[in-house]
Amino acid sequence: MQPSSSASPDEYDISDALAYAGLVPLAFELLKEMIVRPIKYFYMNTTFSGAPFVSYEHDVLSRHKSEFEACLMYLHDFMEAIDADDVKCIQDLRNHRNELAHNLPTHLFTLRLEDYSELFRATDRTMFKLSNYRTRMEFGADPAYKNQGIDWNTVKGPRYELYEEVLSRLDSLRSRLQ
Repeated sequence: MQPSSSASPDEYDISDALAYAGLVPLAFELLKEMIVRPIKYFYMNTTFSGAPFVSYEHDVLSRHKSEFEACLMYLHDFMEAIDADDVKCIQDLRNHRNELAHNLPTHLFTLRLEDYSELFRATDRTMFKLSNYRTRMEFGADPAYKNQGIDWNTVKGPRYELYEEVLSRLDSLRSRLQ
């Protein structure tokens, strides 16, 4: 994070870079949790009697040696809950998280938050899509929610609401550094 032209070197605080470096992994972990946990939970202690579901090992883990990648492929190929752009966005966020985690000292004074604005806009769309999908899957079929006037295209889950807070913090950090 280079100080902007309006910020003097005295105004730059390494804690801003560290705050950003903490928000990126949090954003990724929220996303990862919305991908892996619900799929595992769906298959947990369940025996299916036939297609389209067989078992977690067959339906999900057979897609890739990495559980995370397998779950991504499952959501993309089998459930069609996310598209290729969403998969790319998720991979881009993971790569950014990994780059920061493994090379943070080299980035402390060179990170430019505006370079990642599009990544976080795309991640926001993907997170909302996953959150909306999960919330509809969990509650949409429940008779208690029928005829309640709920617009299922706009519902958000708690993980997405937490992600919105992360985005708010990133925006605040970005505006402070401009």
